Amino acid sequence: MRPQGSGRGREVLAFYGHHRCGSSWVSAILEAACSKLDLRFRQVYDHRMFDGDLAGFVARESVDVLVYMNADWTHAKTLGPQRAFHVIRDPRDVLVSAYYSHRYSHPTDYWTELVEHREALEALSLDQGLMAEVQCRRLQFREMSEWNYEAEGVLELRFEDLVARPESLLLDAFGHLGLVDGRASGRLQTVARQVGRATLGVATPLTRSELADLIEHHRFSRLSGGREPGVEDVRHHYRNGSPGEWRAVLQDAHLSALHEHFPGLVARLGYSGEEAGRGSSTDSETS
Repeated sequence: MRPQGSGRGREVLAFYGHHRCGSSWVSAILEAACSKLDLRFRQVYDHRMFDGDLAGFVARESVDVLVYMNADWTHAKTLGPQRAFHVIRDPRDVLVSAYYSHRYSHPTDYWTELVEHREALEALSLDQGLMAEVQCRRLQFREMSEWNYEAEGVLELRFEDLVARPESLLLDAFGHLGLVDGRASGRLQTVARQVGRATLGVATPLTRSELADLIEHHRFSRLSGGREPGVEDVRHHYRNGSPGEWRAVLQDAHLSALHEHFPGLVARLGYSGEEAGRGSSTDSETS
């Protein structure tokens, strides 16, 4: 049985993501979990889908678990008390990933403005296209920069850590929402008991094994059509799967433009001190 009064009178449960930060991947796992738990799952991309009133949307739709794909704290904070997790990614890798996605694979049915942007990218070289993408990311990078990283009840995660240890990190994230039992992280045990199943009104939470099965079903090689991380298909949504790719793709001019248009962004998100490194990437990822 679904919880009574969903979306009202209790903490909102949410996942906040950003473009090319693994949001589709995490959202798919979360949606599958909600289906198992009979929770009302809703996904929004931006303010247009909720007419600028996120709290009203959650109440009207009786949302149990919300996914906000292009999260803006201006709207997220209107939900009041909430239990959520938020995923960010190195802006330099976002830039590279966004270029290839916009150039080849991202659907345009909802994002009609992408049609014109894609046509422009088709007429540009890789270097020119990456420079154009710096401008295209201005709204996203502003939202990532202005996010409240100290918000109560919001667990902050880095994409690079999430994809290197998906089972451990998603166990923490889903445990933070109270959707799974048997968490490995002692730090979240008390939180989960407080938020927990009584808050949601769900009789049986996911077990660790059930969550592991969902993660396995959504691993990179399955989503990419059989390719392992690092084997590239530029026309596929799950294109490469290798973090730190910016070191091999971005030139000094791209990095300078990124710094000029978004000063301090890389450091604010906790990726400072890596600008000079252009070695090989380390951990594998699911993009």
